[in-house]
Amino acid sequence: MTLDVVCLCADWCGTCRDYRPEFETLTGAQPDWRTRWVDVEDFETVLDDVDITTFPLILIVDGAGTLCFAGPVTPQPGMLQRLCQAAQLGSLRATEDQAATWQPLLRALQIRDE
Repeated sequence: MTLDVVCLCADWCGTCRDYRPEFETLTGAQPDWRTRWVDVEDFETVLDDVDITTFPLILIVDGAGTLCFAGPVTPQPGMLQRLCQAAQLGSLRATEDQAATWQPLLRALQIRDE
């Protein structure tokens, strides 16, 4: 199953800078993942009402356009892979409130949403 995997970060965030090579290595090895590294400052207008307190923050959307996961992740090897595997198996699904929160960004990134 194809997944859209979005990593929200900030250019000034050292943790994000350290995580980026791991994110790119892992996602580069997954042909069924469409990935994006998104600096939140590039999308300030659509994220104006979203309270992001921790980076990196991952959004996972399945092939049907359903938001499966939205939340911060610890930048540890394997964490993102386990989340994506769970999404592919259908065992992750974000709440309706979470989906509504992230719809403006998903639209701006041209990722289908509910």
